[in-house]
Amino acid sequence: MAEIDGVDRSFALAALQDNGFVVLRALLSDAELAAARDHADDLLSGAGWSDNDFDGRRTRRVYSLLSRAGSLEPLLLHPEVHHLVTAGLGEVYQFGMLFLSAVDPGQGAQQPHFDAGVYPLPREVEAEINVIWALDDFTPSNGATLIAPGSHLWTAGRRPQPQELVPAIMPAGSALVYSGRLWHAAGHNSAETTRRALICEHVLPWLRPADNHILATGIDQLRGLTPDLRRLAGVAPASDYLGFVAGQDLEQWLRQASSD
Repeated sequence: MAEIDGVDRSFALAALQDNGFVVLRALLSDAELAAARDHADDLLSGAGWSDNDFDGRRTRRVYSLLSRAGSLEPLLLHPEVHHLVTAGLGEVYQFGMLFLSAVDPGQGAQQPHFDAGVYPLPREVEAEINVIWALDDFTPSNGATLIAPGSHLWTAGRRPQPQELVPAIMPAGSALVYSGRLWHAAGHNSAETTRRALICEHVLPWLRPADNHILATGIDQLRGLTPDLRRLAGVAPASDYLGFVAGQDLEQWLRQASSD
C-alpha cells in the first residue's frame, strides 16, 4: 500500500495516479488532531444513526459543516491535500460531499462504490479527488476503509471481488487521498470503539456538487467564511460565463449585496 511519512509530493502524486490512492501519514500535529477530535465530538453529539443501509444503520453522519468548521478548517484546507487535488483537477475546484462520519461498533461493511459514480461521465474522466481524514487509528477491526488498489483504471461495469478489497490502515491524523473513480467501502467495525473520520470530496467546478454548500451555509454565513473556504463552497467561477450571479462574479455580488 502506498504510504508516505513526511510528504514527498512527486511520489505522492505518482502513487495517486498509478494506484488511485495514497496515504499521507500523520499530517496533523498532536494539537491539531486533539482540537479536530474535540470539535468533531461536539458536532456528532446527539446525531442519530443513518436510516439506510448504504450510509450505515450504526453510523452517525453530520453534514453542513462549512458554517461551523472550527478546528476542522485546517483539514479542509491542508496544503498537501490541495497540492494533489489541483494536480488532478486544476486550480479551480469545489467541495462535493462534505461530512463527519462516526462508524460505531457493530456497523457492517458498506456496499463497494466509487464516488464519481453519481456523475454520468466516462470512466476515464477524473471528475473528483477526495480525502478521508482519520480522526482515530484506522485498523482492520474498527472498520478501516476498504479500497481496491488500481480500480480507478478499471473499465465500466467491473466490480471488485471481496479479495480485491484491502483495509487502508493508518494512524489518526493521516489522510487517505483517492481518485473519485476508486472502488472502496467503509469496513466492518467489529471492535468495541467508534471510528471517526472527516470525508471531503473535491469536484470539478462545472459539476453540480453532491451537497449544495451555498444554500446549506446561507448568504450571511457565507460572507463570514475565509476566502479560501468560500471559493471551495462554490463561489469561485468555473469560467467567465459559468457561475456568476446577475451578471457578476459571485464574490462581487456578495460584497455589493452586503453594502445595499
